[in-house]
Amino acid sequence: MGGPTPKLSGNATSHALVLQDDTSVIDCGSGVGRQLIRAGIALSTLRRIFITHHHIDHVADFGLLVHQSWSQLQQPVELIGPPPLAQMTERYLELYSQDIRYRVRDEHRRDLRELINVREITEPGEIVRTEKLSVRCALVEHPPVDRVFAYRFDTPEGSVVFSADTVPTPSLVTLAQGADILVHEALYLDEADQFLPTDRAEAVIKRMVRAHTQPGDAGRVARDAGVRLLILSPLGAFGAINPALIKKRAAANFGGDIRVGEDLLEVDLPLPVIGHG
Repeated sequence: MGGPTPKLSGNATSHALVLQDDTSVIDCGSGVGRQLIRAGIALSTLRRIFITHHHIDHVADFGLLVHQSWSQLQQPVELIGPPPLAQMTERYLELYSQDIRYRVRDEHRRDLRELINVREITEPGEIVRTEKLSVRCALVEHPPVDRVFAYRFDTPEGSVVFSADTVPTPSLVTLAQGADILVHEALYLDEADQFLPTDRAEAVIKRMVRAHTQPGDAGRVARDAGVRLLILSPLGAFGAINPALIKKRAAANFGGDIRVGEDLLEVDLPLPVIGHG
C-alpha cells in the first residue's frame, strides 16, 4: 500500500525481482526486511536496492535493509537512485555508527561500509548490465518531486517494468514497450472523504490526483506499451479497497491480464503462453 501512514490493510511499498541467488529490491518502505523473509527470499541474495524517489514510503528502510542483511552478505550491495542518496547513506551510517562499531569489534564482522556501493543516477539510460540482467531507467512525473525514476529489468526469462509513483507519462510507455509485466501504481479514492478530516479531504484528494495515476489510465499505459500483464501496485488508498472495481476500471482500457497488488503477491517468469483458436 502506498502512503507514509501505516495501514492494517497492507505493508509499505516495496517490490523484489529474484533471479535465483540474485535479488533486486525496488523501493524500501518500512518493514521490507521482514516481508522479504515472509516471502522466502534469503537476505544473502540481496544484490541491489533501487530507489525510485525520496518519499518516505519508498525509501524509509533503504539503509536498514542492508544493515539487517549484514551478517548474511558475502558481497557489497549496490544502492541505486537519484540524489541525495549518497548523502543519505552517509547520514544513516553516522546515525548507527555505534552499533556498527560494536558489531565489527565484538562479532568480527566486515565493516558495513565495505558492503555498500552507492550509485546516484540523474539521467535515463542503462544502469546495470550483467550476464543475466539488464536494467534501464526513465524519468517519470510525480509532482512536485524532482528526478523520479521508473526501472525496466530485462532477464533471460522475461522483462518487468516498475513505474514508480507517477502520472501517466510518455517516457514510461516507451520504457515498457513489449515488456512482459508492467507494475504500475494506481489510485483508489472512492472512500477517501470518509477517512480524511473534513478540512483536509478536498485538498488531499486533489493533490493525490495531480501526482498519481487512476486505474483506467494505468490500463492505457499498459495498452500503449503492449505489455502482457498489468499489476496495479502500489495502491494509493484510504480505508478498504475494492480490488474487483479497481481491476474493472483498468480493464476498460487494457485487454490483457490484470492483477491488483497485495502483500506477498508472487508472479513467475516466463509467463505462460495463452493459446487462441
